[in-house]
Amino acid sequence: MTDFMLLRLVSVAAVALIYMLFDLLNKRNIPTIIAYATLAYGVLLTVMLFNLSAAMISTVIAVAILGFGYFVYKLGQLGAADVIEFAAIALILPVQSEPMLLGSIPQLGLPFVLSVFIATGISALIFASAYYLPKARGSSGKPILQLVRRSDILKGILFSIAYAALMLSMELAIHISVYGMVVLLALLLGSFFIAAFNRPIAAAMVKDITPRQMENGDMIAVNMMDKALLDRVGKRVRGFGRLATDELIKKLRNEFPQTKFPVYVNAMPLALPIFAGVVASILFGNLILLVVY
Repeated sequence: MTDFMLLRLVSVAAVALIYMLFDLLNKRNIPTIIAYATLAYGVLLTVMLFNLSAAMISTVIAVAILGFGYFVYKLGQLGAADVIEFAAIALILPVQSEPMLLGSIPQLGLPFVLSVFIATGISALIFASAYYLPKARGSSGKPILQLVRRSDILKGILFSIAYAALMLSMELAIHISVYGMVVLLALLLGSFFIAAFNRPIAAAMVKDITPRQMENGDMIAVNMMDKALLDRVGKRVRGFGRLATDELIKKLRNEFPQTKFPVYVNAMPLALPIFAGVVASILFGNLILLVVY
């Protein structure tokens, strides 16, 4: 491993750690200067490649992430800082490096940020239940099982059966490694808990607040709004959607000053599974490749 590659690996882990600490300790608020500084640092490392082709690929990936991420952000599905973090990661480490612990598995020259996306998704499935279920019990005061419907448990079991069937068929076809089996088991367990406990998890994420209590960047849980209220708000407030912008909040304060809206005020900091995804990608590479190799 070259010194420059070591610098990139340390840098990408440090950036992910910085985002996670701000997300956890600063009320899920990443200072704008920190976000843009990490992006600028990524650009600097890209320039230091002294390889026009590699620099162009790195830049194209980062620009694609920013472009698509902005679209997803406007839909209220992802925070702006999360989009910038993914773009910075793509710039800092364009191509998946040889895993530190499983160097024998070829990485096929895939983008490092793709490995992070996959590992982040798996980590989010695992962390979500551990993060939200204690909050659900604390807010309701009831045992978790009393908040769960039998239909949801059945849905979780069906997901588990589907994953188990997939694992069995893949084992028979290609003989999954122990590491690949761990990845699939993590997906199975995470999917089961999300499906079975989706109601208490959703309740733990959301709080009913008035427009005066909303802040720019808040996510409105429109899927949890009463249909009659949703229709009324949609007719009177142009551009109403999941993302609470300054303009939208102003309109809601004028039109519905005392109305309470469900808002994701207790959402899990995404920077936490992103950090786990970065560490997993550095140590093990692309997790999907663990399944097929």
